[in-house]
Amino acid sequence: MKNPEYAEALRDVIGAVMEQTAFLFPEPADLEEGITFDEFELVSATLRFSGDREGEMALVVPVGLCHELSANILGEEISDEINRDKCADAAKEMLNIITGQMLTRLFGDGALFNLSAPVCTELAREEFFAALENREFVCFRIDTYPVIATFQLTTGNYVDKGANS
Repeated sequence: MKNPEYAEALRDVIGAVMEQTAFLFPEPADLEEGITFDEFELVSATLRFSGDREGEMALVVPVGLCHELSANILGEEISDEINRDKCADAAKEMLNIITGQMLTRLFGDGALFNLSAPVCTELAREEFFAALENREFVCFRIDTYPVIATFQLTTGNYVDKGANS
């Protein structure tokens, strides 16, 4: 990660949100030291934000972990049957919470942001991993599952054009 402040914030925020919201305990992992995503079906949740700063956050999570997230968030037992809609909703909800806390941590309580609705899709692996070089990212393991979170600020300042423009 290029910006140590963003890396530390991402690690801290993701750890706190996962622990407090889903009772899961992420451990930092190094993508360059053998962590692999090959054996997992992955989903990518993305969310754009604008306001005092503009950018995007993404969370790449194995479907199996989304299933566990869903059960933990909803207070349900983990079943053998995976409900893909619940899995996507769990990934989006986690990303929404993480983004809000990340922006508050980096830019303070007074910063104003508009968050888009999170979107969850199957991960286009080649495109995603090629794009990592241009993004701030951290990698985790939650149990046996690898997770990547990305944070990207776009250049330039946001200009509110208002309703009258």
